[in-house]
Amino acid sequence: MTLNKYQKFCYDHLGKFTTPRVNDRLKTSLSSAHMTIRPDAYLAWLLLTTILVLVCGYVSVVVLTAIFMVLGVDTGMFGLILFIMPAGAAGLTYYIGLSYPGSKARGRAKKIDSNLPYALNFITAMSSAGVTPTEIFKSLSKQTIYGEIKDEAAWVYRDIALLGSDIISAIRANIERTPSVKFKEFLQGLVVTVTSGGSLKSYFMSKADQYMIEHRTAQKQDIESLGIMAEAYVTAAVAGVLLLLIVIPLMMIISGQFNEFFLYTFIFVIAPLIHMGFVVVVKSMSGG
Repeated sequence: MTLNKYQKFCYDHLGKFTTPRVNDRLKTSLSSAHMTIRPDAYLAWLLLTTILVLVCGYVSVVVLTAIFMVLGVDTGMFGLILFIMPAGAAGLTYYIGLSYPGSKARGRAKKIDSNLPYALNFITAMSSAGVTPTEIFKSLSKQTIYGEIKDEAAWVYRDIALLGSDIISAIRANIERTPSVKFKEFLQGLVVTVTSGGSLKSYFMSKADQYMIEHRTAQKQDIESLGIMAEAYVTAAVAGVLLLLIVIPLMMIISGQFNEFFLYTFIFVIAPLIHMGFVVVVKSMSGG
């Protein structure tokens, strides 16, 4: 992958610092996520981005504080929170950036698992026609309907066609790269079947039936989990927020300390974050 100008700038200035700090976990995550960027270049980009978030955050705090002082606004405890927020934002940026390749790899794994039963039916049909495993992966790499499995097959065929690897070596290399446990298991079984001279058609058919049953069971569990999340959303994000919007102003009026700033913060910041949290959770559950 060719680095863009910003990534190249990050690597030129921080590459010597990040290269010895790259670990195997980051390498595996980037490979499994099919992010074709060197681990040390990615780490340099992430580190400089974190520094920029921290600096920009504190510049924004200084500007906001000056504006509040001019307007005579008493921020109270929120002023301390405002001062801490840039450090928290920088830490969150680094954490999200460091965990993003692994998260993307897990997302790919879910997509691979969901399409695997259907891709195996295609593989079984080709195997029944006497097509070799190399040609099966070549043909599968052109089938966009199977999503991420198409990319996995493309990497296998790339190793064979461009790097000169044999089919067994190419499959074993992809076993190390793929984030899907099921696809890894399927490829391991394929290697054993090919090397032992077993029937590929029988192996593909048995795996297709096995994964189809597991896929249907997983779908039922996902539907039940989404039902629970829907109930939690209605209770916490809808009814709970409405209740707080009634109780908080009443408590302020009773105490005689009506804080409009806190109320606006709750309405325009906290409440939307609650809804966004549910969106993120549901999206991760659905493999999006």
